[in-house]
Amino acid sequence: MELQDKKNRIKKLRKKAELSRNAHFMIANRLKLYSNCLHSFVLIGSTVTAILTFANYDAFLPIFKNLNDKVYKLTIGLIASLVFIVTVIEEFLKLEKRASEHEGAGKQLTTFIRNADLIEKSTSINEGDILQLTQSYTTICENSPVIPDKVFFKAKKHLYEKIAISKELEINPFMNIYFFKLMMRLKQFKSITANEGAEGEIDKKERG
Repeated sequence: MELQDKKNRIKKLRKKAELSRNAHFMIANRLKLYSNCLHSFVLIGSTVTAILTFANYDAFLPIFKNLNDKVYKLTIGLIASLVFIVTVIEEFLKLEKRASEHEGAGKQLTTFIRNADLIEKSTSINEGDILQLTQSYTTICENSPVIPDKVFFKAKKHLYEKIAISKELEINPFMNIYFFKLMMRLKQFKSITANEGAEGEIDKKERG
């Protein structure tokens, strides 16, 4: 009984770590996407600016009939300004650095989860093992970037969905995952609608 209690404590700690890891990786992937989009814009914008700078406006007259030298130079200046502004924004937001920090935290938590899983499966667990795991998890969290509440709850939702899908696949290995996800969304929507309806009825009774 004492061993099972210790395993439950480790399991609870491991689940918290899994949740935090999912949130960190979710943020890292999002920041990488934003960074790649800004990089692409700067690269394309710089290339277009270079091409337009070394070309004459009359080369584009067959396409743009009303184009003149003044408008052409203004267009080049506008594109160059946008590239500069986006470059400054990218440098200010430090998306790559932030993505790297969240990814690093996620990797540390992955290592922690593996260690916790090994200890949980062992036949002998002492309080020192649990204390060491707790301290390790606390240290990782203290040195990791902050996770916004919105992302944390989203990661929690994804984790529960992942667990539900995994359990269902054990029963039905040939299940359509996308269809199962859709059914889960419908159940969640119905549950939320039912709760809102019940709360509305309670409010009516209280007002009445």
